[in-house]
Parts: sequence; C-alpha cells; structure tokens
Amino acid sequence: MEAKGCAGCQKPINLKYEDTKKKAKTSFVYCNDCQEWKKKYPAYDFQHRAFFTYDEKMQAWINRYKFMGDIRLAGTFAYKWTQIKKDYPAYVYCPIPLSEKRWLERGFNQVSEMLKAAKIPFQMLLKREQHLLAQAKNTRKERLEMPQPFELAVPLSKIQHKKILIIDDVYTTGQTLFHAADCLQTAQPKIIRTISLAR
Repeated sequence: MEAKGCAGCQKPINLKYEDTKKKAKTSFVYCNDCQEWKKKYPAYDFQHRAFFTYDEKMQAWINRYKFMGDIRLAGTFAYKWTQIKKDYPAYVYCPIPLSEKRWLERGFNQVSEMLKAAKIPFQMLLKREQHLLAQAKNTRKERLEMPQPFELAVPLSKIQHKKILIIDDVYTTGQTLFHAADCLQTAQPKIIRTISLAR
C-alpha cells in the first residue's frame, strides 16, 4: 500500500492499487472526513494545511501551553508561523476566537498569542458567543454534531472580497474550522483557506 495525503486536509491516506489508479484520473483523493465535509458544504473549496502531526510530543506541548496555561511557550513555533506571510500574502489572518468564559478560564487565546509572538498581524473577524465544552472533552460524534458557535465580529466590508486565512492550533475533525468558514462565507469573501499548528 502506498501512503498518500488527503487533498483537503493533508491527512495520510493508505490507498490500494485500484484507488491509486482512480487518483491518477481525478488528481485528488479525499479522506472520509473531507468527503463528508464536501457533501455538507459543497460550495466551499476546502484546503487545509498543518505544520506538524499531532503526535504524543505535540499533545504534551499543547497540554502544557494551552491547558496548563504556560503562555511562555507561545513563541516556540514562531519560525513556522512567520512562513504564512510568504505563503499567504495579501490574506487577512483570522484566529479562531474563544468564548468569554473560556478566555476568563485560560487567560489568553492560544492562537492569537502564537501569532503575536511571531509578529503576525491578525484580525478577530469572528466572535464565539456560544460556550461549549472543550473539544478535547468531546467524543468524535459530539464534535461533529456541534452547533454553529460563531458570529461575525466585524462589518461585512471587512470580509467581502477579501482573502481569509483561518488559523487554529489543532485540527481534529475539522468541525471548528468548517463552522468558522461557514460563518465567514455569509460575508462573501474572495477565498478562504485554513491552517493549524498540528493535524
């Protein structure tokens, strides 16, 4: 079997020979998650990128930084985040927001703090009015069934016809990023792309 990556989210995909022949004809192969997202959001040209695989070391780092609140680690991967200026020029960089309750519990937004440490300008285009359980505490089924938690935080003119890069720390099922993109699409941006530290 040959290891291939999902055209939507970069998830490694093991393809059988027959599937590899199909890929040669279509040029794109999507993982099961992305196939479901494409059915749910057919108008959204989804492309996600992640810097790292979410392995045990990354999980330990995320736990210390995000859940234990060690904000000193915000600059650890600044050398990676600075790449987005080159790879996504003329984009508006939009971190995933926290609910007010989560922000008060944690004391900082883990995504925007990483961008600040890397000196990446960003705009909070979204607000999260609905407070939900931390995704890490939800089952996969619960994550996929989460209601839309986001609302626009800026006038439509700040988004319309703009190129938007939505930024998160970890891509798990994709639900958070798809909710964010779905909300932003109501303002008719030119294009939406997503990126995360880990997948």
